[in-house]
Amino acid sequence: MLTGGTSVLRLLSHCRSYMALSAAISSHLITPDSCRHTQNSRPVPITSVTGPRIPAFTRQALPGSYPTCRIFSPSFLFCRKSARTSLHFSPPIAFSTPSAQTMSTSASAGVTSDGTGAAASGAAADVEVRDSISLTQREQDIFDMLLAAVRHAGASTSLRCAGGWVRDKLLGRGSDDIDIALDDMLGKDFAEMVNQYLKSQGKEARHAAVIQSNPDQSKHLETARMKIGEMWIDLVNLRSETYAADSRIPTMTFGTPEQDALRRDFTMNALFYNITAGGVVEDLTGRGLQDLRDGLIRTPLPPRETFLDDPLRVLRAVRFGTRFGFRLHPDILEAAASEQVRVALATKISKERVGTELEGMFNGPAPVEAVRLLQRLGLFTAVFALPTPLESRVGSGYGVPCCTTMAAADSIVRALGLEMDKDERRFLLLAALLLPLRSLQIPAAKGKLTPATAALIRDSLKWRVKDIEMTAALHDAAAELAAAHTVLLKGTGGGVGGPEDAAGGKAGEEPDVRVILGQAIRKLKQHWKLGVILAPVIGMCAAAPLGDSPSGSGSGTELVADGAGELSEEAAAGRLEMVRELLSAVEAYGLSECWTWKPLMDGKKVMTLLGWSKPGPELGRVMAAVMDWQLMHPSGTQQEAEAMVKQKYGVGQPEV
Repeated sequence: MLTGGTSVLRLLSHCRSYMALSAAISSHLITPDSCRHTQNSRPVPITSVTGPRIPAFTRQALPGSYPTCRIFSPSFLFCRKSARTSLHFSPPIAFSTPSAQTMSTSASAGVTSDGTGAAASGAAADVEVRDSISLTQREQDIFDMLLAAVRHAGASTSLRCAGGWVRDKLLGRGSDDIDIALDDMLGKDFAEMVNQYLKSQGKEARHAAVIQSNPDQSKHLETARMKIGEMWIDLVNLRSETYAADSRIPTMTFGTPEQDALRRDFTMNALFYNITAGGVVEDLTGRGLQDLRDGLIRTPLPPRETFLDDPLRVLRAVRFGTRFGFRLHPDILEAAASEQVRVALATKISKERVGTELEGMFNGPAPVEAVRLLQRLGLFTAVFALPTPLESRVGSGYGVPCCTTMAAADSIVRALGLEMDKDERRFLLLAALLLPLRSLQIPAAKGKLTPATAALIRDSLKWRVKDIEMTAALHDAAAELAAAHTVLLKGTGGGVGGPEDAAGGKAGEEPDVRVILGQAIRKLKQHWKLGVILAPVIGMCAAAPLGDSPSGSGSGTELVADGAGELSEEAAAGRLEMVRELLSAVEAYGLSECWTWKPLMDGKKVMTLLGWSKPGPELGRVMAAVMDWQLMHPSGTQQEAEAMVKQKYGVGQPEV
């Protein structure tokens, strides 16, 4: 389509963005016949395209703009659909880990600004539910062995599969989460009975781990866990509960299957597969199968009673709703938003259990919808709880801007059609979610300050140290990349660059854009593209640092309202344009792999070169200058770097 030596980068000098170029091509504003060339070989469309020109870096990235960098132009794929011609990018981003299972980020279609989505509203879904459960050979072998153990012991125990395994099998999904419900013995006793049978067959007994009940943390059942073949199974007794008049902690007793079904979290999870009876599916609440077909999440008992029994169930409702695209029953929405349930979730449930449920949401198909639903139900601050000293300073409305920035980052990923492993997606979405909180700090040991985001991740979510480190690194790098984009827009800081302007240019001048980009990339290493995605988000009104107002009223929520404005199609297109411009700059400057570069000189070599007898603070500055010089001169040699160091720092022992 593009002929006569007309390159895409040259056409870009007349369009504000790749999106503008695509529109121009699609509407035939730019065609092979509509371009003429000036003396400097720049194409000039006869039918002009209005609007600001592309940032200066696209012109500087043309061959000859600087001698020591190879030029890499973004690759393009032109496809014709019907009568229109559209411009598609061969995605310059590829998130992949060979051993990691990849997953696409969620679509936000149907989610309103208050967080309502498929999980909370809409017509009843028509879910295909199977009439019977088909077992794999491995499942059949496990069940046969368990039945044989019962017969060997002469016991009358009935065995039932319960919970998620039954639900998933009826939905035609595979499941390795087998829970066995026992009608007349504890799980640890049944595990011992299984081991006695295995020994009688000359097979190795298996250790059973016992997870004790903890009523204070709403963990009412003792569970035994053992490995059968290559699968882990959980063993638990059917239960019934009675409450004293002055206590919400139940007294546990053996119960009937009907009593146990009514005490479970949701009707779709209260279905049984009766192994002893030959594989009969039992719907003892009378509503489980129909709710599953309708795509409806409903509690067997009144939801308030169910949630106060175990407040974690309100998070499970959100996770299941967004995982399956099911609706939450209106009674669930009402109970989940109650103050009593919110307080119980914040005070009664261990943070480890909360963090596990939240991680399930982040790893699911719709993490943004899940978090926004938490906000809509008034549960955001109970889950993402700030340290106590900051509560009055920030207020309770910080969930609104946090959800807005998370949704904005997710929309960029979806627009680019990216895939990433679950760790990368968690890093990005968590950092985006916490952007408005990035400037908050709390006192730490020895009078030092620590970021509130680190305390939140550590204490409220109980997530990993890596999540804390990546959140901080992404916040810092996103700000640097946003600054680099500002320099690109100005068309400054991207000159040829020689020894005289290495490591950030002369005093008073802006740092070279290659240095800014390279430093941010080296900070994030292989995850640097996550920082590029976050860079335009950090400039949103919703991302403005919270808590800066001395009066404590500067929460910033009044600036974003429900987030609809900043999540509009036009605003999203602007952020996407910025990401593409940054990606193209990184590729054009040859910096995409700079995080793997090693310094051309080590500290010992620098000291020898400058005649220094011992290291000092100045050595670190020289080493940083060497790397900055390399970022400006990707093809530079060690000899050239040595010349720069000698000229800039001279010879002799530095003052310490």
